[in-house]
Amino acid sequence: MSSLHNILANYLVAAEKRVLHAGDDYDYQFTFLQGGVAMDLTGSKVWLTVKRQDTDLDADALLQLDSETGGITLTTPASGVITVHFASGETDDLEGVWNYDIQVKTVADKIITVARGKIEFLANITRATS
Repeated sequence: MSSLHNILANYLVAAEKRVLHAGDDYDYQFTFLQGGVAMDLTGSKVWLTVKRQDTDLDADALLQLDSETGGITLTTPASGVITVHFASGETDDLEGVWNYDIQVKTVADKIITVARGKIEFLANITRATS
């Protein structure tokens, strides 16, 4: 059920979205569909994980955000809409292209990978994060 969704600079420019820079704050919204219908995320837990290699342990992830401890908000859960907040201090050392995925644990305890691909954080000229 997962969809390949590369979040690379050229894609973001073509989609007229703000390009991700390491050390900047961003809020990105995602809407997840299942069979063309909005996926109901009510009561679900959602993770976004960024890793060097797909096979790295979660404990070795470059970045992991979730809807329980922070970084992901279930914006309109019944409509499958989440907001991912990339905080400047969490991305300041993430220059490069990395692997990522977004997983959902439903209220029925099913784990579903809803998106995966590459994510790119470009270098900033100014390095201030505080």
